[in-house]
Amino acid sequence: MALRLYNSRTRSLEPFAPLQAGRASIYVCGMTPSFHPHLGHARTFLTFDVLRRHLMARGYEVTYVQNVTDIDDRIIERAATEGVPWDDIVSRYLAEYEACAQRLGLLKPDHEPRATREMSAIVDIVNGLVQKGAAYESGDGVYFAVEEGAFPHYGELSHQSIDELRAGVRVAVREDKRGRLDFALWKKAKPGEPTWPSPWGPGRPGWHIECSAMARKYLADQIDIHGGAADLIFPHHENEVAQTETYTGKVPMANFWVHAGLLNVDGQKMSKSLGNFTPLTQILDRYPAAVVRYLFLQTGYRKPSNFTAESIDAAGKGLRGLYADLDALRARAKSNAAPGSRSPAPSPASLEEFDAYLDDDLNTAGAVGWLQTYVKCSLKDGGADASIVVATAQQCLERFGLPSDAESAGLTATSSQVKLNKAARMELSIIAGEREASDLELVEKVISARDDARKAKDWAKSDRLRDALARAGIAVKDTPSGAQWSVDGRS
Repeated sequence: MALRLYNSRTRSLEPFAPLQAGRASIYVCGMTPSFHPHLGHARTFLTFDVLRRHLMARGYEVTYVQNVTDIDDRIIERAATEGVPWDDIVSRYLAEYEACAQRLGLLKPDHEPRATREMSAIVDIVNGLVQKGAAYESGDGVYFAVEEGAFPHYGELSHQSIDELRAGVRVAVREDKRGRLDFALWKKAKPGEPTWPSPWGPGRPGWHIECSAMARKYLADQIDIHGGAADLIFPHHENEVAQTETYTGKVPMANFWVHAGLLNVDGQKMSKSLGNFTPLTQILDRYPAAVVRYLFLQTGYRKPSNFTAESIDAAGKGLRGLYADLDALRARAKSNAAPGSRSPAPSPASLEEFDAYLDDDLNTAGAVGWLQTYVKCSLKDGGADASIVVATAQQCLERFGLPSDAESAGLTATSSQVKLNKAARMELSIIAGEREASDLELVEKVISARDDARKAKDWAKSDRLRDALARAGIAVKDTPSGAQWSVDGRS
């Protein structure tokens, strides 16, 4: 089955046919480091990380570009509010994002251009558009002449007419432009703002032209896939199409426009004013990055995703269960292995079943369900070759960007995470019959004793041990894969 992707421009599923055989070019709109990265950023970039991994697994040579918009109105406003240089704001929040990206296991982009370092390429395109008569200089900058018909196909990406778009556009105070839909390519200098030289005097680029310049420079006039979050379709991506296709004369700018759905928190749009904005760093301090990945994998990338405490707890339980089943299969494979035998290759037929879901518009939810079922059914099937199942599952996890086991995923407790108070340690020591064991060892011994009680159907003892663990700050969940426990009830 060939990969099919939903193309926002045509609103249809289309077979992926690259511009160059065996190669795939992807440009994704990256961070504007004006504030803390958040879960919405994670959802978007994880989507394209999985797409990139899948294309690579399918044999494509992928060139992935993700830019940094390191100058814009919000950066300048925050710098003024805090009384610091604008590039201090960029350095602070870009470093924060990069640390989060590393924790999430995002593959590094092949190129990560920054707008302020690409001024020559930006000015060249703006100048070219002016010379073509598609843009004009005004008192405060250079504008793309949408309403004078510079690009007859304007609105086709967002599937809106000029009249519909015009009705929804607010003209900013002091914008000196001819039409409501005309947008800034270059902004002339204002007091106190950073500037760069240009034929129209010192100033800085508009937002949209930055991406057009960087996509052309690091990829080509035409690319295979242009991606970003759904809220970028208009005006950002619509304007990119207009200025790039007008400048190059090549259509389309991107064969596929792929957009990740937006994120809600507890059913509401994430917003500082609603009090539901949490920096991504804090989320990753609270939950393992693998669990955040697993949560988003369970929803189709185009659908809105709703983040709740219950949903991420459930994702943690599901991932723990998958790892527990894999551990059981690893133990079986080890016991059955002949001395000196090599690890087997994954099952090609099983990988094709898994890939069929990802080929279907990156259906990660279906692929997750297939993997869970494949592992669980293989565990129940005594005749299944456990070593082949493990090798196959590990390749599937790699394509998801997930670690291969619970320990690597940060889902197993360590001695530093388990700190019992004096009373709890005394109680668990008596139950376990141990005085010298570490806090972690005591918890594990009591968990084991509780498992034995459940197997013996001694429910009263099982409940007593659960209560003792709860008093020690240890929560226990019973699953088909066995007991799962966590500190402070956190998955």
